[in-house]
Amino acid sequence: MHSEIKTLGHPRAALLGFAVAVLAYNVLALLKAVTEQAHRGAHPELEVSTYHLAVEITSMYESMAVMVPPEYLPCADDDPQRLLQRLLRLAAALNPRQLASSKRKPKSTRANVGYVSGLIARSHVSTARVIRQVGKRC
Repeated sequence: MHSEIKTLGHPRAALLGFAVAVLAYNVLALLKAVTEQAHRGAHPELEVSTYHLAVEITSMYESMAVMVPPEYLPCADDDPQRLLQRLLRLAAALNPRQLASSKRKPKSTRANVGYVSGLIARSHVSTARVIRQVGKRC
């Protein structure tokens, strides 16, 4: 029960932790939208799973950081349209089947066959009474 990070109790640290979480979520939402847009032509109803996208990013990030030279990485002073085109090209290389969210089908309505009412299920049965009834039958 002592899982709280003590240093995050300070207002500045808590604010920093919150800001980092919001920034990370915004980046993930951007990548999700770009991936859906890149595959919109071939898969018009594609809905990318946030979980599968995060798994894909974490599994590929380390090798990408080693293999891609720094000159290919986006800079802060890049043109936003150029960055968008680069992100769309990268997202087009992803497999949409691996990133698609799986929809659950609606639950079927079944009759409660084989169930007893709660009143009967919760009723008290005395062990002595059960033993007496078994003794009468034998």
